[in-house]
Amino acid sequence: KLYVGSSVVHKGATPARMSQPWDLIQLGRGWLAEGESPEAVIEEAVEAAAAAEDEGGRAAWLLVAAEAELAACRAEESLQHACEAAAAFTGLGDRRCAAAATCVVVDAHLTRQHWGAAVEAAAVAVDLARKSQDALCEASALLRLARAHFVQNRDPYLAASTALAAAKAAGDAGDKRGAAEGLRIAAEAHLLYDPEQALVVARQAVTACEAAGDVRACAEAVKVVAAAKAQIATSQQAAQAASTSTRGDAYTKHTWPKYAQQRGERPIDPFASGDYMATAEPAEKKNKDDKKLFLRKAFKWVEGRHATDAAWYRQELRFLPHPERLQ
Repeated sequence: KLYVGSSVVHKGATPARMSQPWDLIQLGRGWLAEGESPEAVIEEAVEAAAAAEDEGGRAAWLLVAAEAELAACRAEESLQHACEAAAAFTGLGDRRCAAAATCVVVDAHLTRQHWGAAVEAAAVAVDLARKSQDALCEASALLRLARAHFVQNRDPYLAASTALAAAKAAGDAGDKRGAAEGLRIAAEAHLLYDPEQALVVARQAVTACEAAGDVRACAEAVKVVAAAKAQIATSQQAAQAASTSTRGDAYTKHTWPKYAQQRGERPIDPFASGDYMATAEPAEKKNKDDKKLFLRKAFKWVEGRHATDAAWYRQELRFLPHPERLQ
């Protein structure tokens, strides 16, 4: 026998004869929530399913066994029993229980890392939950669909929008933990393309987790907040570094080369022409009457008497020894 709170459930098919399938599912979930070992719940559910008199009771116990097997990390067996239960509930026309069984199928696919099958099963679960007009079941199915889209990493926009829709549906149904989980999944999806929006949604998720009293989920939401802040800071530093590297430094001091003083013969200047250029020899005294005639002069003519008079436009200065020292 299994103890659930203050009630005692004996082994056998007595609960199946007295309860509806949904009540049996809630009974089995209560066993797992109260801390019963998954192996004990699997054993009891399999025996109850074998002893069930109607198809609804058998499918309900198969679903309980599937959830327990999933808790025991036996995804293959859980998927088999959940699919069998979903097919049975679909044949009976019980959309609510069929949606619950399909949600377990989604969890099994996610555990086996079959993302495409999980997305397809989650879409079916959402459709069944909407037709059954069960708000909590619809919110749960939307959460699984958002998680499947997120881990598939194919369309983060769709994952974020689905998670926000799941959070709204859970909030309207009064499920605070579901709303907080939906906001957290939406924040993680926003991290892939919009870290600023991810930070906003993650802070909302932290507030929702604190309101729901879920400490573990609050810690996960705080991690998302930290990740969003780090990503924003990294992008800002990258943008600043790119801007700095493209515009260059504001000023770079130029170091002029230093050469030793050159002494020796004067190099030949191929650009020097005319008698006005400076030479090493002293300038000859010219007769005042011997003047060059210019019809019009726009500048004052200066005869070449120094080495820098005619070289200023070439920005070159040469050291020329004094003519007297050459003698």
